[in-house]
Amino acid sequence: MLELQVPLLAAKALLLLLLFAFVYAVVRRGVGDLRSIPDEDEFSGVAGGAAAPRTQQKKPRSASELLVERSEVLENGSKHTLLGDATSVGRSSEGDIVLQGDEYASGRHARFTKHGGLLYVEDLGSTNGTFVNGNKAVGATPLRDGDEIKVGSTIFRFVE
Repeated sequence: MLELQVPLLAAKALLLLLLFAFVYAVVRRGVGDLRSIPDEDEFSGVAGGAAAPRTQQKKPRSASELLVERSEVLENGSKHTLLGDATSVGRSSEGDIVLQGDEYASGRHARFTKHGGLLYVEDLGSTNGTFVNGNKAVGATPLRDGDEIKVGSTIFRFVE
């Protein structure tokens, strides 16, 4: 009987350890997602983050652009206007911004989408990931004017 209790106790301890590791991973991922969400007052357009009537916050926006800062496949300094609700980037010729020849970019690498007046970048399950200001993009990551976005070996600068 004692011979059976020791392996059962070890199995219980291992199961409990795996459960704690899972909970830790879920909490850590959730906290990372929450940190990437911008505060409302950062985008209000009012100094000091003071609340303003909605009519003052809305102002006509020009089209957002991606400026190529460094690339082996796109001309450095070239601009790509983000038109419509979604813009895709990758090696595939079906994308809106084609990175043909960039061995570090996936066919469907990333997508830029507009929601509520903000632009977001989302990695589409690429092998090497998409990075915003050096941090790996997890889920839909909001962009601010001047942010650096790395897709494959190409580095873009977001210009509002």
